[in-house]
Amino acid sequence: MLISRLRKKPGIAVVTPESTEDLWVLRRILKNGDIITSQTKRVIKKEKEFTRPDKGERINVKLAIELENISIDQVLERIRVSGKITETTDDSISKGSYHSLNITLGNSVAITKKELEDFQIRLLKERGKTSDRYIIITIDRRQAGIGLVTGTHLRVYPDILSGVAGKMYKTKATLDTFFDELIKNIANIDGDNTNIVVTGPTEVKRTFVNYVGEKKKKIHKKITVIDGIDLAGQEGVYMALKHPSIKEFMKNSELSSASLATEEAINKISRNDNKVCYSFRDVKKVAKMGAIEKVMISSKVFELIDEEKVITLLDEIEKFNGQIYLLDSSTEVGKQIDSVGGIIALLRYPVYEVD
Repeated sequence: MLISRLRKKPGIAVVTPESTEDLWVLRRILKNGDIITSQTKRVIKKEKEFTRPDKGERINVKLAIELENISIDQVLERIRVSGKITETTDDSISKGSYHSLNITLGNSVAITKKELEDFQIRLLKERGKTSDRYIIITIDRRQAGIGLVTGTHLRVYPDILSGVAGKMYKTKATLDTFFDELIKNIANIDGDNTNIVVTGPTEVKRTFVNYVGEKKKKIHKKITVIDGIDLAGQEGVYMALKHPSIKEFMKNSELSSASLATEEAINKISRNDNKVCYSFRDVKKVAKMGAIEKVMISSKVFELIDEEKVITLLDEIEKFNGQIYLLDSSTEVGKQIDSVGGIIALLRYPVYEVD
């Protein structure tokens, strides 16, 4: 997350979210009554005498709204907020009318409130630190899959098809054009502290890496080739993240830390250990005791529990310095957490009975 301005009282945070984890931090900070300022589009309809109203013109405008409704959309990677307009850069827009804003990745937003709490400032500063990102490329002669891991979130992009036919068929498509398209797509998501893994079932992966080197592309020095993955495309990305060699390569990632913590918790469950807890009801109760050391929550929990209740729980855990991992259910570790109801916590001390 890029932080342009941060002040405790009166509370001001000007930020640009860069990942799903950043959106979740903002969702936890936003409260009704906050003032949200951002660029947006609004339809302006002109009244015409004796004619039908026109469809209106969409204009770019900077608006401030007093927050009344908040919801996060994990699929579309945005927070949707709405409320009454308090400030506008366009005189044709009435103050006091309602408007909805989308807080999206890569777009700056200003949050103003009476005061930023200490834990909220800590959350923002933690997200402001640059974290490692991993691009997973799974490639063969026919297709390439791209996965981007930021924090604990996995985003898998549509496959890139080569158009190159087999030996028995003639085609105008070449591996060079296929590789150029793949390089362009990688460049669109590349950034600082990005590590790139290229893998796949054939030697096309090394041919591609050599091609990148010949073209003197900046990404070449970031690439590591790893063998052992038998699929290309999107399926190959999911397979790669389960492979021991890829796990070792990503051992310092937040996703790896969450995976290790989840494995420890599941092992404790199998041993009937009292330093683990795994239902929303029970986790909520031990959170109030300050007993949670680490909690892993999958996206499934938001299908089962009201969003505001989950946010309240996260804030409770944060106040006692518990470590929070929010995980995508599409990842292997996310599926493990789904299997126990979408939430699992490691405890600082044994809790023998939760009333």
